[in-house]
Amino acid sequence: MGKGSKRHPLVRWSLYLSPLVAALWFGLWPELEELTDPPIPGEIVFRSERPPLRSQSTDGSGGLASATGVEGKGGWSMDWLYDRFDDVMAWEHNPWQRNPEVFGSHYFRLQEGGEPSDPRHVAHLKELRRLGELLYQRVLERYPELAVLNKDVPPEKNGFLKWLEFRERFDADPSRPGGEHNKEVGFPDALKKHLNGEGPWDAAAMKAWLTKEKSLLNEIRAIGLMEEQSIVGIDPERWHFMSARLAKSSAEALLLEARLSAEEGNMAAALESVRAANGLADHFVQIETPTLLNATVEILIRRQVQRYALSEIIPAAPLEQFDAEAWEQAVNPVVSPPSELARMMVGEWNLSSRWWLMPMLSNTDDPKYPSDPDALIDYHATGFVETASAYSGQSPADWDSVVPPLAPGNMSHLSRESRQLMELMFIGAEAWSGGFQKSTHQAGMTQAAFAIMKGDPIPNDPVYGLPYQWDPVTRELKLPDGAEFRPSSVSDSITVPSTDLR
Repeated sequence: MGKGSKRHPLVRWSLYLSPLVAALWFGLWPELEELTDPPIPGEIVFRSERPPLRSQSTDGSGGLASATGVEGKGGWSMDWLYDRFDDVMAWEHNPWQRNPEVFGSHYFRLQEGGEPSDPRHVAHLKELRRLGELLYQRVLERYPELAVLNKDVPPEKNGFLKWLEFRERFDADPSRPGGEHNKEVGFPDALKKHLNGEGPWDAAAMKAWLTKEKSLLNEIRAIGLMEEQSIVGIDPERWHFMSARLAKSSAEALLLEARLSAEEGNMAAALESVRAANGLADHFVQIETPTLLNATVEILIRRQVQRYALSEIIPAAPLEQFDAEAWEQAVNPVVSPPSELARMMVGEWNLSSRWWLMPMLSNTDDPKYPSDPDALIDYHATGFVETASAYSGQSPADWDSVVPPLAPGNMSHLSRESRQLMELMFIGAEAWSGGFQKSTHQAGMTQAAFAIMKGDPIPNDPVYGLPYQWDPVTRELKLPDGAEFRPSSVSDSITVPSTDLR
């Protein structure tokens, strides 16, 4: 190669990596040979005792020892070398470019790829889920505090089942615009703008929509008014992902119906529609294993119910027919304590283990199968046990003092494959606590608004115990004046409807 000639970028990278290859061969390879042979994929043997909670161990790892050897002599990091190799393989100038995979990618491809009608593909997935279910039951025996008590709900009374059946029919209806898990109840533009706070109420548009969609709304209302929920006997494939779009728009349809009923003086119908909207929210979180995604859908619905009831429905009702107690019961602004998040964490572990982790660990064809499946299971379960334990029995006033949920902690004892999967599974975990707290502030403000309408003393914020700011002239109720509330995605003020008949 003559002077001034340019080497291909891959050649330059190869030269850069040569010292690392030498270091691996002469410095790390002897250590790798000394490691014990990895266990046979799929054959998972637990240690005789469970590891302690991370809060009880000195390094935050939960007391799990590593048998994988992540570091070599002189502090060389195997992860560093693996990461650099992945960088080269994903590099745009690499003629053999490919995106590096992590443990679990193979299972995801099995779920999303292949021909669903191919009996071999269906049988393979079915077998992985069967094996995963057996492993899931084994882990429940090891972590009995993560077990839940199943309900006995007849199918015809199961509001969660009826919602799934409705959603599946709605998604399969070609006349409804949108793709799978992306459909929503369609409203005319006038009502869409109204719901978004961009336009006035249009009673004529709502009456026309009701004429067209009467049977649809009747079914949604009936489902929302059902009082029982259960997942027993329902394949997780039907509910492992819960779309918020259809649920939120269904609740909005009920709220628009309540708005029309209120201005027409039909208080019984208006209250029933609001109760049904809240009932939809109940179906997502009152099942045995509610997940954090289910809780997100619930929070979206409840915040919409509270906001719209105070800003639109109640002001439209004739004052002489207004019953503050009845409306407070229908709107139901419950302040959720941290113990409710503890219940969600247990539900999240059950679904994530049953639908994802255990079938993945049963998939011996995965080229990235970890060498420490037992440690991976223990780390995953321990994190949920510790988080649920930290939140259990706590009151709303404890929101500011409890630990953030599912902080990944020290994972140095895990293999690289296990750490990569845990990092993916815990993405955004700490944000859930903040979302729950914001819904708590919203519900607290709504409670204070009803106290004003009933003529009762105004309660303080349920988390920090600080007084709300209330202007009886403008009837504006604001969040307490404190740094704790800034910034906040919660609306910082509510205009409380007047209930004075004078």
